[in-house]
Amino acid sequence: MKAYILKLSFEGITPQIWRRIILPAGATFNRLHETIQNVTNFQSTLEPYHTFGVEIDDYFITDNESILDEYKGKAYYGKTVKQPARIKIDSYLEKHSHFIYNYDFGDDWRILVELEEIVRDYYFGYPTLLEGEGTAPPEDVGGPSGYEAFLKVYQDPTHPDYLSTYAWAEKQFYLLLDIAWLNERLRMVKYKKTEWQSIDHDNYYVLSDKYRGAQTVNIDKLANKNLIIQYAIACTKLYGLIKYPKFLEIYNAQNEPSVSSSELQALLADSHYAKLLEKESVFAQKRALNHEAIEYVENYSAFIEGTIGKPFYVPAKEELLLYTDDLYYEKTSHQERLGKMLAKDFFGGSTLMIKDEIDNLVGQLRGVDVNFQAVVRDFLVRFECKDMKQMNEYMHVIAMIANSTRIWENRGHTPHELGQMGKRHLMPLPSTPFSIIEGGRTDRNEPCPCGSGKKHKKCCGK
Repeated sequence: MKAYILKLSFEGITPQIWRRIILPAGATFNRLHETIQNVTNFQSTLEPYHTFGVEIDDYFITDNESILDEYKGKAYYGKTVKQPARIKIDSYLEKHSHFIYNYDFGDDWRILVELEEIVRDYYFGYPTLLEGEGTAPPEDVGGPSGYEAFLKVYQDPTHPDYLSTYAWAEKQFYLLLDIAWLNERLRMVKYKKTEWQSIDHDNYYVLSDKYRGAQTVNIDKLANKNLIIQYAIACTKLYGLIKYPKFLEIYNAQNEPSVSSSELQALLADSHYAKLLEKESVFAQKRALNHEAIEYVENYSAFIEGTIGKPFYVPAKEELLLYTDDLYYEKTSHQERLGKMLAKDFFGGSTLMIKDEIDNLVGQLRGVDVNFQAVVRDFLVRFECKDMKQMNEYMHVIAMIANSTRIWENRGHTPHELGQMGKRHLMPLPSTPFSIIEGGRTDRNEPCPCGSGKKHKKCCGK
């Protein structure tokens, strides 16, 4: 089957962002538009965000309805307006070998489409992404200059607009290049019959192909299988839930050789490795790795919504893999201080039981949708403080521990870290969560300062 190998290059962006695709001959300009949308981070295949145009010979080929209606039978800047679904690219490609695809007339994206090669041994009825480089810009970022400004903020966690920019980018589906995943999407851009008789396949699964590789993955030949599983366990225990593109980004940044999405899916689908994950309460869902406890979250939708837009805390490899241990958590000076206070005030100086107490407290604080006041109240009930001064000292140090505990809602960040990033509604808990009573005393008939809602004499003042 005759096909064209094209290089798509963004103009006005440094370093260069490009994609190399192959598509069967006979594609219309509308099919080319679909293909470009699918191999970038633009979104007009999902809904008609923006329109495109191509100026070539005496024509302006566009899907912009306003232009098509207004200039029907009239010249548009000296060009005849044509609908993209009715014109095939073949003759124009072979005549000119290149043209500009202009997308979103507001942002004014210009992508150079270059014909690199004409081949006759491509047998699929849909396009394939062969190679590429660079993360494509998100929709509505403001063109090349807006993208440059966006990256300065997006890549700087100290910038005051970092969190809001990160949240916006996630909602705009700003994703790293994943060739295997994009090629699954491109199978939907089908406009010819696939010539299966010319393809090495088994039951319509491609075994090998010059352009599309193989659909099946031999996991026996996959490197570092156990390490990938360790990462899956560690990431799920640190974040609660992690989508596959983000997991691959973390794993591939810290390890070689890299793993593709198809290789990861094949490994996770293998019964042996699925059982290893299940023993650690980790489950491979359709789009993400989930911790079993996520399924029992009372308001799952609210939890997911609450994580969107928060950046992931990604420790170095050695630290990340510590999270394969259910009992692991990052040790802090605040925990050490609480341990010393407990040993002195309630355990006669002994530290034998202190670790269990700290483990229990941190375990409670790491839970999803934690009622912080209830955690403090439970603690104060178990350890009867001698006066309000001592009670407030414990309230303060527990708040500090909570602020420095890594939690699922924050994608592994502590409340303090997110607060430092400058987003007001993500500020950490106050250093003293309840009112400090002047003089260290509370009247027996006043509300208890622990927040229980009871009178002091029927709660902590018993």
